[in-house]
Amino acid sequence: MQSRPPELSDHDVAAAACAGWKIPAVMASYVSVGYGSHHWVLADVDGNRWFASVDALPGNEAGVGVDVEAGADAGADAAFARLSAALRLAVTARDAGRGFVVAPLRTSDGELVRRLTGGYALALYPFVAGGSGDFHDELSPADGIELTDMLYSLHAVPVPPGAGTRISTESFDLPDRDRLEVALDDAALDDAALDEAGNGEPGSDGEPGSDGPWRGPYGGPLRRLLARHAGDIHRALQRHDELVAASGQQSHRMVLTHGEPHPGNLIRTSSGLALIDWDTALLAPPERDLWLADARTGGQASRRYAVRTGRPLQAELLARYQLAWVLTDIAEFVALLRNAAEETADTSWSWDALCRILDELESSAP
Repeated sequence: MQSRPPELSDHDVAAAACAGWKIPAVMASYVSVGYGSHHWVLADVDGNRWFASVDALPGNEAGVGVDVEAGADAGADAAFARLSAALRLAVTARDAGRGFVVAPLRTSDGELVRRLTGGYALALYPFVAGGSGDFHDELSPADGIELTDMLYSLHAVPVPPGAGTRISTESFDLPDRDRLEVALDDAALDDAALDEAGNGEPGSDGEPGSDGPWRGPYGGPLRRLLARHAGDIHRALQRHDELVAASGQQSHRMVLTHGEPHPGNLIRTSSGLALIDWDTALLAPPERDLWLADARTGGQASRRYAVRTGRPLQAELLARYQLAWVLTDIAEFVALLRNAAEETADTSWSWDALCRILDELESSAP
């Protein structure tokens, strides 16, 4: 994330790491890398370094269609439980001998993640020196082979009994789908009301002083954007459901997956590629990882994987995961922008990304 959370100072993160992991006194420096989590590099006087990842839990601001008093604590607890379950899977893979897995360190109490005041969760990782890429980078043929073999090894990790809980197993649901559909319905209703009223009264489109649901700097533009692309989004949601149905029963194909094995989550070290950022780890079909590896290797990853396993991958699931990625991004950006009280580097980036994704969705429509 480009914008640091205003509620958390460098001192807060350093103090929480020292208290939870019993590491020596450290200095914390915020680093603007990645998207979705906030990151700090911690260093002590001897030059030892750690990497801290902080996630915002739902509930520290009002949400669209959410009763904050009734649902905020439950939402934060559920998100914390999902994060903890994902990180436990990463530790399972590391303990099974997968040296490329950069798993979180345990606290002095044996936990993997620690709650912070203000609705945040902190995980601490060993610092890995090396060079990383960007989400959109193509992988070289050699790196593509190495990544595919890493995924083959990861998917072969024996999952201990009891690890396959509901929150750690693929459900094929789209995160925040309900909130996205509420926003689409609101945009359609408000668009119709504005047309009937001759484009509405000043301020009814999210301008200052508006009492409507489209407040903030992105209120009006977001409403108009969703109204214009509502058909594209609804068709994509329907196509997603069709692909899930066509894929059939998958309970017998569940393996330990990373979820986001793109170049931005790979670090080239002196001993090979390391895979970082395990907050999305899940028991799921192998296609959850392979579609993205395919996108960065020109389709070579799934072919090599199928040869190694002796089992072909399902085209419907590869397509489902690719579409689910797009729809999840749309839902996440809409939720962020509809709740944004001010423009920041992160909201500006998210707005540009949302516009680009929706234009691509429109151009790909049959």
